[in-house]
Amino acid sequence: MTAPTLDTSTRGIAEHLLETLHLLDRADNQRLAVQVGGAYGDVREALIKVLAEAGWGRGMADEAIHLAMVSHISMLEAMTAARAG
Repeated sequence: MTAPTLDTSTRGIAEHLLETLHLLDRADNQRLAVQVGGAYGDVREALIKVLAEAGWGRGMADEAIHLAMVSHISMLEAMTAARAG
């Protein structure tokens, strides 16, 4: 059996990290989501770094991630909305 092809583009990785944030936010073990310096913060920081590779500053990345999390939209949709202001 052949393994599924994964999207390893910057956009694909950003979407994957966003989905991981959603999973951590809903985790049975909520310490994963709320513990200072925990997994949620680490994944969020990784997503900020990935967005930086796409030319996004930290403030814009924070805004787009927040929008994606609260609106349950894709990272691309959130980045487009954040750019539009």
